[in-house]
Order: sequence, then C-alpha cells, then structure tokens
Amino acid sequence: AKDWEEIHHTAEGMIDWLGGYVDVSGGIPSVKTLKRVISLLPTDRLGQLMQSFALLIKTNPTDSGPSNTIAIDGKSLRGCCGWNEKDRPLHLLHAWSSNSKLCIGQVSVDEKSNEITALPKLIELLEIKDAVITTDAMNTQKTTAEVVISKKADYILPVKENQPSLRQDIDLLFKEADSKEFKGFDAAKRETIDKTGGRIEVRTYDLLDGSDLEVLKDWTGCTCIGRVTRKRTKGGKTSRETCYYITSLDLDIDRFAKSVRDHWGIENGLHWSLDVLFSEDHHRYQDRIGAANLSVIRKLALAIVSRDTTKKGGRPAKMMRAATSPTFRDHLLKNCF
Repeated sequence: AKDWEEIHHTAEGMIDWLGGYVDVSGGIPSVKTLKRVISLLPTDRLGQLMQSFALLIKTNPTDSGPSNTIAIDGKSLRGCCGWNEKDRPLHLLHAWSSNSKLCIGQVSVDEKSNEITALPKLIELLEIKDAVITTDAMNTQKTTAEVVISKKADYILPVKENQPSLRQDIDLLFKEADSKEFKGFDAAKRETIDKTGGRIEVRTYDLLDGSDLEVLKDWTGCTCIGRVTRKRTKGGKTSRETCYYITSLDLDIDRFAKSVRDHWGIENGLHWSLDVLFSEDHHRYQDRIGAANLSVIRKLALAIVSRDTTKKGGRPAKMMRAATSPTFRDHLLKNCF
C-alpha cells in the first residue's frame, strides 16, 4: 500500500487478520485520521523504533562488530516539497548496515542546512562500536572523523575536489610510492577480479601509512591513506577510475577493500529499492513530518520482505503474495525474529 487511501482500503480488507495483532474493535481509522496521526508522530521517536527493530532481528553474529560496514548517504523524496517552486524536497540521511542489509537509522536534513550538519546527529543515535563507517565525499569532514572516533568506530572517507589540498598531498605521496615500487613504505595491497555480463573489472586496493603527512594531523584518528583503482573492460573498450581515501584503519587491507565495496549497498539495497518497489520519489505529499514517517514505515516493510529467503521469487512477487495471503504475512513477521 503506497498512499493513505491504499493503506486504509488494504487494512479494511484484512481487518480480521489485523485483529490477531492489534485491537481493531473500533474499525479501521479513516484516511484523514491516518494522515493526521502519522503526521503528528515525532520522526525521531519513530526512528528509535526502527533502530530497536534492527537490533531485534540481528540473529547473525556478523551483523555487528569488526566485520560490519555502516554506509551513510542521503536520499531526496522528490515529490515531497512545498507548493512554492523554491522549496527544497525532503532530504533524509540514512545509515545502512551492510551485514544485516537494513536501514538502522534516519534523520531529516533541515531545509536551511545540509548533510554535513545532520551526519553527526545521525551517528550519535547509533550503536556503531567496532564498525567501519563509510560516507560520500560531501561528508569527508573533520567533524565526521571526530564523532566516529568518539563512538569507538573506524571510518573510511573518500577524498575528492572538495578537499583540494588533502587530495593533492595524497596524490603526491602515492606517486612517490609508485615511482619507488613501494620500497621503503609501510603499505598493503590487494587485487580482485570480477567477470559479469561480458565485463571484466579489476580493482586494486592500496593502503599507505600516512603518519608523516602533516595535512592529516587535524583528522582525528586518521592513520592511513587509501587508493582504489578500478579498471573496466567491455566490448574491447577499457576505462580506468582512481579514488582516494583517508581512514582510521591501520594497514588492514581486507577490511578496507570490503568496506569500500560494501558502501554501494546503500544505493542498491535501499535507495533503489525504495524507488522501484514503493515508488517513493513519486509520492506527492507536502507534510514533511508525515513523509519522513512514511519513509520509516516503508523501510521496515522492505526489511521484512528482504529478510525472507524461504520462498522463491523476487521481492515484488513476495509483496503481492503478502497482500493476498494471511498465512504468508504471518510467515514474514515470524521469520524476522
């Protein structure tokens, strides 16, 4: 159910099943009541319930701890903006656990600010001890490094044009290391090869000790600089891309490679799924609190459907089955805990 009317009519159609979980003796709330109540709930309190849910369903020992990567990235709800053309759409900052494949936190970005000020607030809400935090280049900020280290976690932050002096110094140090074939440098290297759909992608991961770089002194906990080179070959054409990073990981090349790769899970596993399965970008809803709360509910529904591996078929098929089968709905809920 993707909007207020669909939620209301769907609930009316399965009122007997809902009665097994909640009191529906007064009937299903009207469309206006649903809209009003959801829009009054404080988003941060609903977000706490999402975090509690994520903790409850972590049955895999690797869901947290040293092997876990928590990717942080933002997503705009394009349809949620005011009637004024100058109004910005609602922008949400998400925290995604790569191991549990769940959104474990969400904060709304204020209209007059940006992700840089919202990210520390999100991290403060999370239990991230021993995890590795990854972000996009916008959030490669000294405040990000500081708050992550204060929570006893590690970070991997990409360095691009928004940090020009830092990027230049990293580039120079890697060029020097390359010219000397890394002799005399504390370094680590790893290479992976993926072959899919006629495409060959070779990824080379490098880490260098950065303790002698003066520019890194102001970055709390930073110990190393990283480089990832991606070489893609398809149809006889080859492209190459190089990205630089700073990290609080020492020379742990395996964790570095895994976390850099895991970061893209937030795009594929969360943002893409919300748009394709729930048409989130097309929702025309002006109330920002209600829109943020609906997004939390969608993420919970996405998590419940995604956790099921007992039935064949993709998530759209499972959503259709859940809409028509009370037994399968019960199965999905029980499968989470």
